[in-house]
Amino acid sequence: MNSAAKLSYIAMCLGAAVLAATGVGVFALGKPPMTHWVLMAHMAAAPVFAAALAAVAATWAGLCRKGSKPRPGAAAKVLLWIILVCGLVVMLSGVLPMTPLFGTGGQRALYLTHRCAGIVLAIAILLHLPALRGRPARNPAAGL
Repeated sequence: MNSAAKLSYIAMCLGAAVLAATGVGVFALGKPPMTHWVLMAHMAAAPVFAAALAAVAATWAGLCRKGSKPRPGAAAKVLLWIILVCGLVVMLSGVLPMTPLFGTGGQRALYLTHRCAGIVLAIAILLHLPALRGRPARNPAAGL
């Protein structure tokens, strides 16, 4: 794996970590919707995540094509696609409510879509992390 692919993946993970900490973390603590500094941190990390996700799409596509070495396994490829699709859904569902195109019901649906897709994205990134090292994840149920 080349350094551009690793760097873009690390940047995506860092952006996703800030987004998860500010988004899911506030929600898990039972606080009201994001406000003040937490919202500002969430919005500041979003462009970093978006740019890094685009870079991951470009750099990892070459790693996943036929004939490239080393190639990630099938599970890593599926998780990569889940990350890319969920990332796009998260970005669009975060930006579209800011336009006057949707009423209150549509904005609520986009908010819920943003939250659910963000949770799926965070889980997919955590499951995909071992692909960065080139090793499959260990099965904790198998006893080390």
